[in-house]
Amino acid sequence: MGNAERLQFEAEAARQFALERYDVLDSAAEDCFDHITQAVKLALDVPSVGIAFLDGDRMWLKSKIGLAASEIPRDCSFSNYTIIQNRPTIIEDARQDARFKDNPVVHSSPFYRSYIGVPLVTPDGHNIGALCATDLVPRQYCDENVKWLERMAELVIHELELRQQAKKDRLTGALTRSGFAVEVQKAISLHERQGIKSTLVIFDVDLYKMVSKRFGSPSGNALLRSIIQPLVRRLRRSNYIGRLGGTQFAVLLTCTAEEKARQATENLRRELEQANTDIFFDVSFCEISPDMGVCEDWLEQANLNLLAAKKTTRDGICDESGTQYNMASGTG
Repeated sequence: MGNAERLQFEAEAARQFALERYDVLDSAAEDCFDHITQAVKLALDVPSVGIAFLDGDRMWLKSKIGLAASEIPRDCSFSNYTIIQNRPTIIEDARQDARFKDNPVVHSSPFYRSYIGVPLVTPDGHNIGALCATDLVPRQYCDENVKWLERMAELVIHELELRQQAKKDRLTGALTRSGFAVEVQKAISLHERQGIKSTLVIFDVDLYKMVSKRFGSPSGNALLRSIIQPLVRRLRRSNYIGRLGGTQFAVLLTCTAEEKARQATENLRRELEQANTDIFFDVSFCEISPDMGVCEDWLEQANLNLLAAKKTTRDGICDESGTQYNMASGTG
């Protein structure tokens, strides 16, 4: 696999994980999303509207009006083009458009002629799907139509984000970022009052190695559960694991200096080695210091250590800030 192909593979895997962290795929219809599609239908005066998520090789509809199927192959979806282009897409007449005239949904049932769609963009910049409308006749759309659709798309993402503000991540059982921040701030207060040290262990799963070795195509829900849920169960009550976003997690080891944190991580590696579990991740350690006034200060320093760990891994150097583990073989 060439460098360009690898980058494309990693980008798609990261996008897939961004989608899967919302735990929305194959869920039941919900009023909050149906109200959005109904509003778009009325505003644009179109027969068909959908909130589409691009999942692997399919387009799946969380909410739909005037559309029979809940999913279609991704390569037949106009919305796949929308997320790749990273901007609003308007197709006035698909039969006259060289990009789409041979698409099965144009020259056969349901015989779409026009389309308008805008990407559903996560706060960290991943296009996970599209809010779109189709018609069976040629249509023109103005800038105001696009702006309206973009506002509605923001509501879709806002609704998804609200779910992430709950204390627990529904997929993995880890704390959400906001829930984890509360526990980190408690550790900072404990250090300020009593001088008790705690350590953050931050790790980022290597998507390329993990997915290509175990699955061969971007996927993630089952894998993340298999990695994180056992960690959640084995932590003592005074320790916490949080999902910072995507495939990045952090463990707060309270009343634990960095040296002991490193030993605990090594013990975990050995346990997983015995289970023959292929898990690759970059890891770094960050002991609390007087400079850690708020949670974000500590997380920022931990992230800087993680970036340094990734760089030394790429350069073939290993220093004290971190390394990359293969949890099956124990090699860096």
